Order: sequence, then C-alpha cells, then structure tokens
Amino acid sequence: MRYALAAVRRWCRGFAEVVVVTPRTGAAAVRRAVGADVRLEVGPNYRDDYLGQQVSKLYADEFTTADLICHIDSDMIFSRPVSPADLLVDGRPWIVRRAVSDLGRHRPWLAPTEAFLGRRVEFDFMQQPPFTFPRRLYPELRALCLERHGIPLDQYVAGRPPRGFSEFNVLGAHAHAAHRTSFAWYEAQALGSDAAPVLCRWYWSRAGIDSRLRQELDLVVAEPPATGPFGRTRSE
Repeated sequence: MRYALAAVRRWCRGFAEVVVVTPRTGAAAVRRAVGADVRLEVGPNYRDDYLGQQVSKLYADEFTTADLICHIDSDMIFSRPVSPADLLVDGRPWIVRRAVSDLGRHRPWLAPTEAFLGRRVEFDFMQQPPFTFPRRLYPELRALCLERHGIPLDQYVAGRPPRGFSEFNVLGAHAHAAHRTSFAWYEAQALGSDAAPVLCRWYWSRAGIDSRLRQELDLVVAEPPATGPFGRTRSE
C-alpha cells in the first residue's frame, strides 16, 4: 500500500481526493502509513477479507461524492503521469474486456458473476487497471441484489465461499449490459493506437516483495531530480 500511495503522489494529478478503506483490524497501522493527504475510512471486519474488501468497493459511492470513482488495489502501481482525462474516451470511462471464449479453462470468477447477475457473461472485465465507474452503478447493483437475492449486497458477498465473488467483473458486466454506450470498450488483445493506455503496473500482493521487486518499485515511485533551466539538473 505504501508503494501504491507513493505512486499516486508521484504520478497522479487533478483528482478530487484519495480514499483508503480498511477494516477495523489493523486500522491503526494503516492510519500511520497513509499520510495526512489521504482520507482513511474504517469499515467493519469480515470473516474473509478477500470478500470484505470487495464489499468496500461495491459501496464506494458512500465514501466519496465524486461522480466517477477510480479503483486501485494495493498491488496496482501507477507508473506514468495520469489525470482524470486519461481514464476517459470522449467523456466516457474505458474498460478493457476479453472474450470468455479466449480464456483458458481456469475462470473461477465466471460462475459467481453469472449467478449474481442472473445472465450469461461473455467477457472478462478484470483485464487492465485502474477500474473506473460512475457512482450510479453502485446503488444499481445494491438494488439488483435486493430484487434478485432478497438480501443486502454486503451480506450476499460476505456469505460467498472463498474467492466466490469478483467485484470488478460484476461492475463491468453490469455496465456492459445496462449502460454499454456510456462506456468505451477496449479489446484486451488490441495493439497500438487501438489498445487502452497502460497507466499502472499490476503485481500480486500475496507474493510479497523481494529485493528485486523492491528495487523496481523504488524506481517507479522515485521523484525526479530537481531541474533548472533547459531541463538540466541543479547539480550540473
């Protein structure tokens, strides 16, 4: 998380605010780590926080008044200059999708996503971060959960088996079905000017940080040398 926030400070400009959500367990340590320029929201503890952190994202509109909400996990590290304009195409948030038919046989997110939405899902929408959605999507999903499953969305997700939900796929699939023209869609296999911009690097937090990865991350978040006239460093 420290690297993710350092990358936001290094590369991101023009955003309204940065919000970190944490369960009560560990909140004191998170508070010490995030810094004064980040707003910390403390939520409930969950039996399985892999599911619990997804609940936090599905209620993201309750943590901010922003019209568009850009999500990153702690293992998503911005690596180039980014502004809100980079998340949009003609004013529409972009999402990268890959056809399910192009995936291998291991796709554990698919059945839970279809079971929740009650429809066939033809794309994987968790292909390339960051993930940006308009705030109206979140209450729509909560209403859909009550209508289809008869319980609040937080209870539904928390009650799933381990790794039994995929929040970004649910958000993406709902956007694709209900608001397709309100988004720009990139194909995962697209190249060159047809491809989505690569704004951040995506790691796997549970793999830990070894010395080689730490060196790589240090370079990504390092501030450039102070420059003087004509782009020369002040020591030159």
